[in-house]
Amino acid sequence: MGRIGIAMVGVLLACAALPAEAEGIGTLRLIGEATLPKGLDYQGTIVGGLSGLDWDPAARQWIALSDDRSEKAPARFYTLTIDYDAGAVRGITVTGVTTLQDASGAGFAPKSVDPEAIRRDPIAGLLYWSSEGGVKAGIDPMISVAAPDGRWQRGFDLPQRYRVSEDRNLGPRDNLVFEGLALSPDGRTLFASLENALVQDGPIASLARGSPVRIASFDTASGAPGPEHVYVTDPIPVAPLLPGGSADNGVSEILPAGDGTLLVLERAYAQGRGNSIRLYRADPTLATDVSGLDSLLDGSWLAMPKTLLLDFGTLGVALDNFEAMGWGPDLANGHRSLVVMSDDNFNPVQATKALVFEVLPD
Repeated sequence: MGRIGIAMVGVLLACAALPAEAEGIGTLRLIGEATLPKGLDYQGTIVGGLSGLDWDPAARQWIALSDDRSEKAPARFYTLTIDYDAGAVRGITVTGVTTLQDASGAGFAPKSVDPEAIRRDPIAGLLYWSSEGGVKAGIDPMISVAAPDGRWQRGFDLPQRYRVSEDRNLGPRDNLVFEGLALSPDGRTLFASLENALVQDGPIASLARGSPVRIASFDTASGAPGPEHVYVTDPIPVAPLLPGGSADNGVSEILPAGDGTLLVLERAYAQGRGNSIRLYRADPTLATDVSGLDSLLDGSWLAMPKTLLLDFGTLGVALDNFEAMGWGPDLANGHRSLVVMSDDNFNPVQATKALVFEVLPD
């Protein structure tokens, strides 16, 4: 067996999903869902592509980042209210829109950014947001800091491995870069997850095997990079309806679980069959710090062990392209709430939908 084969055996042993009951993890109860109207116009912008979501407890509203590449309107985020309690979800209302600014103070030029995830600093109120850039166009991915009004503050110092390379055997893959962000409860550490592996780390997810995804960490005060750990996705759970049809699976969002572990949302799609969505809990404390490895192919690392929390296919609701996830306000009974939202891709046959969950204790 070659080096790659040995590495993949190690990956499979390290990331085998454990049943949730074995870990004593509480369950998620679906309270309900709400959907925004298709093609909703708000202050001259089309509301859609919502791929990042975070709760602002000070303003009692949600912040939702659009992944529009400044093509339909300048890169922006919306503020939303989602009316729910433990008994029902009553609707979503758009309450504001804010343009993200570049370092010069202008809106981002068309196709210069690909916004994907957003988090609000609970202390300073600053916003951390990620862009996948445009690898094919030579535009680097980035992680940026914005003021609440969208003004550019600074960028993070990304390791070279995340920058576009002229060497096709190195660097990020187009549209598979910083899809998810998570902020530690104390606001000191920002985690950024790729959607699939870097070119030098291994293959993208296939029907036969998963993809080794790096989850990097950064010091929020300085923007300096810290430890990195590997999360291995599931193989694509279902084949396309027709041979040769498209199918994929990757990490679409991450969240801190509050005990050092991360919630990881995997989103898969198979042409003709639709979406498969699974939520896992992963533990970086039991994985190897790979920040010193420029490639993962030698297998000298252990991936995060992961536990399946919820297969959305069991919920009995229509699934879509769920890419955004955020902790919401506590319910009246003291339980946490969790909201997962879909990115409609500005496609008239898709929906901007929020699923609201009650987090039941162990």
